[in-house]
Amino acid sequence: MTHIKNKEYFKGRGAQVNTHNRFLKTEYVAEHEEGIDELMLQNSATTLFEEHPKNIVSKSKSPDLPFLQSINPYQGCEHGCLYCYARNAHEYYGFSAGLDFERKIIVKRNAAELLETFLNRKGYLPSTIMLSGNTDCYQPIERKLKITRSLLEVFLKYKHPVGIITKNNLLLRDLDILKNWLPMILYTLPLVLIH
Repeated sequence: MTHIKNKEYFKGRGAQVNTHNRFLKTEYVAEHEEGIDELMLQNSATTLFEEHPKNIVSKSKSPDLPFLQSINPYQGCEHGCLYCYARNAHEYYGFSAGLDFERKIIVKRNAAELLETFLNRKGYLPSTIMLSGNTDCYQPIERKLKITRSLLEVFLKYKHPVGIITKNNLLLRDLDILKNWLPMILYTLPLVLIH
């Protein structure tokens, strides 16, 4: 039976189950469906959880990444791509890498203020900061919250280099900000080609 004809298929979700979280000691399971009064797993609406981190820039020492710093304004992603490598990171928050990854989104509303504090550190040497090294900064909730847009405004204010990883055309909303990097890109392009 294809998922289109299956009434139990969760439309709009990539994952169809909540996988086991290796960090939790207990979990809910449905071993005998006939003994349960209510459904254990439902396609519930997306829920937002606010996180108030002290720092927003993550540093990586991985030799196979072209960037050393990244910002993730969101954890979890409603795009729900089954191939997403970021799913397992959701387990650190006590959620599943399955359906929870797609419907329990952690937002960091104070990201722009934290970025400005980071850029104003004494002795800071600018290097490219990647937006969304872990989950998409232009996922659906960005349309309403505009956290990524506020980060881009800070990057522009400081003329700081930024990279973006996204699969969403919501990026086009911020062309008014992004076009300001075009002269910098065109100026540095010949230098990149020479090296």
